[in-house]
Amino acid sequence: MPNIELTENLRSTIRDLRKSKKKRGDELSKELGKGASYISQIENGKIKEIDFALLNKIFRKITDLSDDEYAEYMDNLIDDSMAHMTKEEIEREEWIHQFNFEIRKFPIPDTLITYIKEQLEKLNVTPSEFVQIINKNRPLDPSMAESLEPNKLKIEIVDTSKNSYISRTLIKFDLPETLIDDILSKKILSINYITMQGILYNILLSEGYPEESIHESVRTLLRENGFLTLQERNKLIHDNISEKQSKNEDFTFYDVQPTDYDKKYVTLKREINENFDFIRDKDLLYAIEKLEKLLRNMNFDLGLVIAIMSSPLAKLPDDKKKDFWKDYTALLKSYIKSSTNSQENNK
Repeated sequence: MPNIELTENLRSTIRDLRKSKKKRGDELSKELGKGASYISQIENGKIKEIDFALLNKIFRKITDLSDDEYAEYMDNLIDDSMAHMTKEEIEREEWIHQFNFEIRKFPIPDTLITYIKEQLEKLNVTPSEFVQIINKNRPLDPSMAESLEPNKLKIEIVDTSKNSYISRTLIKFDLPETLIDDILSKKILSINYITMQGILYNILLSEGYPEESIHESVRTLLRENGFLTLQERNKLIHDNISEKQSKNEDFTFYDVQPTDYDKKYVTLKREINENFDFIRDKDLLYAIEKLEKLLRNMNFDLGLVIAIMSSPLAKLPDDKKKDFWKDYTALLKSYIKSSTNSQENNK
């Protein structure tokens, strides 16, 4: 497994998380099968590098969550950590890139499922046959392949110029035969970046694309379907800022640097959660009922729900709130009734 540099940011992330979970360093060290001072040496900078599998194990031991809960927790942890780093710091943090490529799960959109299905039909191969093709690891030099553990990403942060870095990845696939079948049938709804990258890379390679153009084509496919590297994510935010500034458009926190944007997002999300927690503390069953309805509405039409929730309700005078609610519920009922009558008339 690749070694990850224990940067100051990573050490402080481990320390802060451990303390927030009230986990003693010596206890954690023993759970890892290490000497009692192992975690202390990591946090104090005496240990300079760590195997990524062991780093992942440290986070898992501290959080003690199921696989799905852990993946979501690490997404939030990484976002929170990035909120306190500069762009240059983020680019150099190997552990963040490793988690983003290997641990973070991205939802698989229908457009990508359709694309994979259509390309396999063109290639006249079954999903299981194509997994076997991927597992041949054609792009890898045989000697390099021997040095890699199956399905374990090796990542290198390369300094390309002053304060500019790129991440290079190597992986030897040994994917389960049913993987693509499970993607196409939606048994698998999310997947890590590096595996989807491997699927798309092998599709284009099998179609005869020039190898020098495959990487950019794959990155484009991934980006268009919501699979973003950390650099792409930050660039997207920066481009949004620049575009709005050039048009003199009003905006809220898009006018700050990407890391400040992350910080603002994390803060706002935390405040929203605190409001829901307040309702929970007052009446748990009521909170569950309302959250279930909210989630159902969001699944129905997220844009409409966000538009309603972000409308200027805070400007309503106190003495008009009840009147507004009566008018709103009456209007909603009239639309529902009108739609129901229309459907019945069309039968």
